[in-house]
Amino acid sequence: MVRVRIAPAPTGFLHVGHARTALYNWVFARQNGGEFKLRIEDTDVERSRVELIDVIFEALRWLGLDWDGEPWLQSKRFDIYRKYVEKLLSEGKAYKCYCTEEELKERRRRALSEGRPWKYDRKCLGVPEQDKPYVVRFRIPDDEVQVVEYVDIVHGRLRKRTIDLEDFVIQRSDGTPTYNLACVVDDHEMGITHVIRGEDHISNTFKQILLYRALGWEVPEFAHLPLILGPDRTKLSKRHGAVSVLQYREEGFLPEAMVNFIALLGWSPGGDREIISREEMIREFRLEKVIKRGAVFDIQKLRWMNKEYIAKSDDRYLLEQLRPFLKEWGVEEDDEYVLKVIRLLKTRCYTLREFWGLGGFFFKEPEEYDEEGVRKYFEPRDESVKLINMVMEGFEKLERFDAEGVEQVIRGIASKLGIKAGRVIHLTRLAVSGRTVGPGLFEMLEVLGKERTLRYLNKAKEYLSNPNK
Repeated sequence: MVRVRIAPAPTGFLHVGHARTALYNWVFARQNGGEFKLRIEDTDVERSRVELIDVIFEALRWLGLDWDGEPWLQSKRFDIYRKYVEKLLSEGKAYKCYCTEEELKERRRRALSEGRPWKYDRKCLGVPEQDKPYVVRFRIPDDEVQVVEYVDIVHGRLRKRTIDLEDFVIQRSDGTPTYNLACVVDDHEMGITHVIRGEDHISNTFKQILLYRALGWEVPEFAHLPLILGPDRTKLSKRHGAVSVLQYREEGFLPEAMVNFIALLGWSPGGDREIISREEMIREFRLEKVIKRGAVFDIQKLRWMNKEYIAKSDDRYLLEQLRPFLKEWGVEEDDEYVLKVIRLLKTRCYTLREFWGLGGFFFKEPEEYDEEGVRKYFEPRDESVKLINMVMEGFEKLERFDAEGVEQVIRGIASKLGIKAGRVIHLTRLAVSGRTVGPGLFEMLEVLGKERTLRYLNKAKEYLSNPNK
């Protein structure tokens, strides 16, 4: 059975790179009828934060990347790692190193000053036991293995000379395992068949293959994904706006859009398709088609994609996604009213958070009016006040306050005065919403309702009548 995993460390939030790795693993498992496992790599006791584990869980759930079985926590498995370290020690495949950090730094400095490349010089190989702190180093085989090589599903055949590898640490002085040892032990015991991760781990793969062989275990297949780059084609970082995956939720991105977007950071379904469902991903994704070069994270493309998803989403689904924002904005209107607003605005919003910027007036009367709009549509003021009075009179007479009736009133006023309907339409829009753009005015006023509309118009009239405004 195909079995893959995602193995984040709780030393920071789940970022875009982690999310893409998780998605590719999840899709690969689902298309092969396999399992997608979750492992928390919290062996770094000093840097790991327990509270971030739940944040990682929440981010994966938000993206809809459900894992199989219970999550593995490496911090619960220290005794198991020590058992394998002892095995390697007893077989002469690892040894204790008593060198201090200061000694290593000095020997490194001396080698570099003499123009020699530095790698650990095996000073402690074969020394007697000492009663002092030590780390455990894996001994790189010198004779029987001259080259470590494997076929990477993405990058093809990769190889490295063992002479270029140093005897790396597999257990720290406090008894905790390092990444390479814990990773190999867990991947073996979890039955991982394919290791799909970022290309920054390629250098670790050669070391890990040697560990697999030393322990007599079958080596899984490897696929290393390209880096995600910023617009300047350097590695994506905070200065590019790279943030926690959950931050995108806070900014109003839908999980479907986020998944679609990150799926295309290194892979394409072919043709000009940009919008692709999970089902299509599962059916069409191929690790062999993942590109080798870095993929550029384009926030504008993500915004466009999110707009597409918002526009085609079910209104009630959007309502549920909007609830945290509605609470933040202090919206207390009933669901049916909010649904009417959603229907009007959903094709205009790039993010859920923009619903307030574009339609806050549906819930709260405008506190200010667009400055350019004031100059363009509120002047001359005396004339605008008279027009608003006529609009209010016409609206008050309407028994049925709907888009059709509203339109008849406004166009009737324009016809009576011999002016363009646009003059009344733009004035009314600005007076009611504080904005110069938005959904169709007649439909907008129908949703607002008669009482709100008249109240907002009256406030605009007071504004125009105040010489200090």
